[in-house]
Amino acid sequence: MAISTTGCTVEVFCLPGRFDVYDLEDGSTVYADDCEKEGVTYGIYCIKLKKPIADLSAAEDSMVAILDFLKLDYGIVKGKGYDKGHKLNKDDNTRGIYDTWEDADKNKWKIKAWTSGCFICVLHMHSNKELPDKKTGIFLEGLRFPGMTEKKK
Repeated sequence: MAISTTGCTVEVFCLPGRFDVYDLEDGSTVYADDCEKEGVTYGIYCIKLKKPIADLSAAEDSMVAILDFLKLDYGIVKGKGYDKGHKLNKDDNTRGIYDTWEDADKNKWKIKAWTSGCFICVLHMHSNKELPDKKTGIFLEGLRFPGMTEKKK
């Protein structure tokens, strides 16, 4: 499914409605939406950066700042800790951060933030029951940035 007009796509198990679109103070544009299926909420929070970040280490720092903001926004009370250095679809031009959270209502969250330097996208799932491993992997790894090939061997 296309993330609005960004050129990014994501594999989903439920169809979000129309993405909420708004601009940040720096002129970057946020596309956000979520949907729920079988007691699991799937969320997409994608930022098209006004000023791309060529240095992926610096982009990772920006992802941490965004995740810290989202923790506050979502009422997260516990986090395992950021697991950095992932590559989306084995692509060296991407970086990813994984974490697991728990909110004040005891919902379990799995979250993965990805960047290509031009976008920072956060995919998250949460539920008060156990998250399905197979769907979790497909959803959290299912993002594709513009121009990315489907599968790298």
